[in-house]
Amino acid sequence: PVWQEFYQKHGEHNVEVLAVAMDAQGPEKARPYVQRANPTYNNAVDEENLLGQLYGFKAIPNGFLIDGHGMVRYKRLGGFDVRRVETSAVLKRWIAGSDLSESTGSPETPPGSELSESNAVLRQGLELYRRGKVAEAIALWRKGIALDPGNYILRKQVWAVENPERFYNGDVDYDWQREQREKGL
Repeated sequence: PVWQEFYQKHGEHNVEVLAVAMDAQGPEKARPYVQRANPTYNNAVDEENLLGQLYGFKAIPNGFLIDGHGMVRYKRLGGFDVRRVETSAVLKRWIAGSDLSESTGSPETPPGSELSESNAVLRQGLELYRRGKVAEAIALWRKGIALDPGNYILRKQVWAVENPERFYNGDVDYDWQREQREKGL
């Protein structure tokens, strides 16, 4: 809803918003949240974390400001929330036409590192999950987490499959997720 409010306020300034959910369980899991927000901008689901692989992130939310030529002019990995003063200030500067060539937050992991390996494991587990081999998928995803403990996109897949009530029954339980991170799970 907060992005919809932003889009309604700034859409006439030649600003487009694309929201991408990262969920191996597919668009049907994200759909109720999208419907509740009732956005007039585009939404997609990246089941295979292709964006994470491409841009080097292991957690969300992230923000990318892309110019009319398709060039990334600004990126913020982690904490990109329009309700945050810092994010709002960057967006206002972008809309006003300021050059935001600087990038906040470099890729968390360079290409070819454990991120590539853990994303390969994510996709292998996804194939198992799609074939109904849920326990095998979770076991494989856990191996991916062992390879790359900071990969919260992979970790979230395990949490969401094992604890759907924390993710898909209304509001996402962010307090529970924080507790899991603090426990190292």
